Amino acid sequence: MSRKASASSSQHELGLYELSWPIFVEMALFMAIGTLGLWMAGHVSAAAVAVFGMANQLRTVFDRIFRVVSMGSSVVVTQSRGAGDAEGARALARAGFSTSLWLGLCAALLVGAVPEALLRVLHLPAELMASAVPFMRVIAVALAVEAVNITMFAVLRAFTLTRVSMRLVLAMNLLHVLVSAPLVFGWADLPALGVMGLAWGQLASRTLVFSLLVWVWARQLGIRLSPFDLVRVPREPLRSILRIGLPSAGEKVGFRVCFMATVAMAGSLGTAALAVHAYAMQINGIVNMVVNAVASGVEIITGHLVGAGRLREANALMRRALRISLVASGLGSLLAWLIMPQAVALFSDNPQVPLLLASILAIELLAGQGRALNVLVTGGLRAAGDVLFTAKTSIYINVLAGTLLAWLLGIHFNLGLPGIWLGYMADECLRGLVVLLRWQWRTWTPHARLARRRALARQKQVLPAS
Repeated sequence: MSRKASASSSQHELGLYELSWPIFVEMALFMAIGTLGLWMAGHVSAAAVAVFGMANQLRTVFDRIFRVVSMGSSVVVTQSRGAGDAEGARALARAGFSTSLWLGLCAALLVGAVPEALLRVLHLPAELMASAVPFMRVIAVALAVEAVNITMFAVLRAFTLTRVSMRLVLAMNLLHVLVSAPLVFGWADLPALGVMGLAWGQLASRTLVFSLLVWVWARQLGIRLSPFDLVRVPREPLRSILRIGLPSAGEKVGFRVCFMATVAMAGSLGTAALAVHAYAMQINGIVNMVVNAVASGVEIITGHLVGAGRLREANALMRRALRISLVASGLGSLLAWLIMPQAVALFSDNPQVPLLLASILAIELLAGQGRALNVLVTGGLRAAGDVLFTAKTSIYINVLAGTLLAWLLGIHFNLGLPGIWLGYMADECLRGLVVLLRWQWRTWTPHARLARRRALARQKQVLPAS
């Protein structure tokens, strides 16, 4: 057993900053590689951009499915480690690996067998099918590897090895570029494959990082995977994982469905509105990186504290993280409102675009605060085992505010895109307020105590066999 894996009961308690900044770097790397891939596709053709963008939409759908396992694995592993059960944490990690492998294989089989049907559902133009189908078949294989990688990365972070995770993500993205660029553009006497080069780059980078993850799991976590782990999914650990993962994934899938409905609304308002919607979402992704990184760190630490029964410390951590996140979100939203409309005006040939963007980013000054509350506290509640309440309320509010109110204001009352974003603001602020009250009223503590009892019960089951 390695030193880092054995530090369970007396684990070195990394601070919030030490856990969160590598996660922030990971998010920035993924955003950068996505932007770079889009840039390379844009230098090939508009058709390549369309195929690349469609593949990303499909990957996003499967990503939500894969995170059923990764989110559940992360939470139960942190709780077991907090309870001092290092062996139980490893057993849960193995179950997460096996489950994600089978999920990935099913996704690869589906995408590889019927890519045309899936692309037609996504309304890909018929003239792009010839280039999109072989692209999707390579991506199908990459999906199988990606499903496993997502869970393995989540387990690494649950063991507080966020810096190791960051380095692996850096290696993966570097390889993606080193393989993709020569194949896309035909450098070094290689054939110019166009958008197919991006597909091969993704597959190569995911495969390399998988082999590195297997090595890191064995060396750092003491988890040596065997052929047995490839075929068998233990029932009891799987039940623990899905108890957390299924409600959390249902919440995210519900949000995605509602969001796609509002994107269709924005599309009905014309080209300028759709362009501004895309700009605003991209800006939000950048502004929210700090909040998302802090929320990930809080979820990891809270899981450990819940497993150890240290609920007062979990509450103190949440209060501190809320102050950090609200300030970061407020400053980021303010800077975006002051700078980005002028920046977009420099290269936009439509004067309506920067003006409309300024009004959307003004709405985000308040919406960002609600989102910070929502993301941070929901992660804390999930780490405490309180997942059903947040999943249900999230879906209800998504439908009522994020979709129906957005339609009412934006389409029915002709407020246009600002009306849709007012619906977003109501959605984020209502959900943020609901989860904050649940945390403040300590309604989550019975769930946390139950999660600790389950972690201790798993430990008793493992001890006789060890």
